[in-house]
Amino acid sequence: MVIGTILLTGASFTASLFVVQIAVLPLLFKYSKSVQRKMIFSNCINYPRNLDYENPSSCNIVGGRNFNIKFQSKVDDCPIKLGVWHIIPCSMFKDMFIIRDYKTIDIRLHHELKKTKNTIVLYCHGNSNHRASPHRVQMYKVFQKMNFHVIAFDYRGYGDSTRVRPTERGVVEDALKVYSWLNDSLDPDTRPAVLLWGHSLGTAVVANMISHMSELCTNLDMKCLPQPDAVVLEAPFNNLMDEIERHPFSKLVSWLPYYKDTFVKPFTVSSEYVFTTDQYLMKVPHVPILMMHSKCDKVVPYELAVKLHETVAQSRGPGAAPLHFHSFERGAGLGHNNLCEAPDLENIISDFLKQINTRNPE
Repeated sequence: MVIGTILLTGASFTASLFVVQIAVLPLLFKYSKSVQRKMIFSNCINYPRNLDYENPSSCNIVGGRNFNIKFQSKVDDCPIKLGVWHIIPCSMFKDMFIIRDYKTIDIRLHHELKKTKNTIVLYCHGNSNHRASPHRVQMYKVFQKMNFHVIAFDYRGYGDSTRVRPTERGVVEDALKVYSWLNDSLDPDTRPAVLLWGHSLGTAVVANMISHMSELCTNLDMKCLPQPDAVVLEAPFNNLMDEIERHPFSKLVSWLPYYKDTFVKPFTVSSEYVFTTDQYLMKVPHVPILMMHSKCDKVVPYELAVKLHETVAQSRGPGAAPLHFHSFERGAGLGHNNLCEAPDLENIISDFLKQINTRNPE
């Protein structure tokens, strides 16, 4: 009798799961914009929690300062505050540590950007969590070791930035405002190399921004901004529709006859996000691009990065800017979030920058 009860309970539970899988999930995905948005941005995932963003050293950052960029959003028609870190190169550590007054540090580092000759990385992170996530902090340390300045920020809805629901137009507006702040902080006569670095979803944000730079500046009543010296795309995908279809979660429901209509189509007709990275990058043949992807990436399949590279390569004629694609082989222990651990990462970036400098000597 006990065994029978257990079997009946198990059968009931299995049946419930089956109903959820074939009916509840499809309906949620098709009709709930909130569920769709959470699938794409995952800003509800917030780990580690309860951080002191104003004190980067408490987040395992050495040589960082926190500040905010505030503006009136035209996308959401509300005031936006973005949390931002400026993380200094290792070569500046000695000067940093002899100063005890944090206000003096902020002023000193602001002036350092004005005169620096060091490469600057503007880092656009992927979905979920925030700028203090461990794998992102580890990547900042790679940049520091290479003596780069790092500007890392959280989009609206992430970290300590304004809690507004993110959309593609919104996060691109955020990236553009940070890029504008960075350009205002530099001396145009001695401007160092500026790299836009995107990871995962951040690759689509970067691609959107650079392909619509002039249009965005006009629509947002901003002065025209220069294109970055180069773009680095870490774990990119070709477009959102293919990424949704190939996402690990899709394996649970891809066998359903109405799978594409309920799970994929809503992401292709939304006014809140498109993220067609391939179409964006076809418009900027003059921008040097480095793409990096692991063949063991389980979040963004390697094949989508290959498709992206092929599409962009076909759009570039003779005399176009360099376009490189670096693959990390299976067995290297590298996946979606830990390319920062690649032993040859610094050489890959350095070689790419050397080619750009050779092509565009001062």
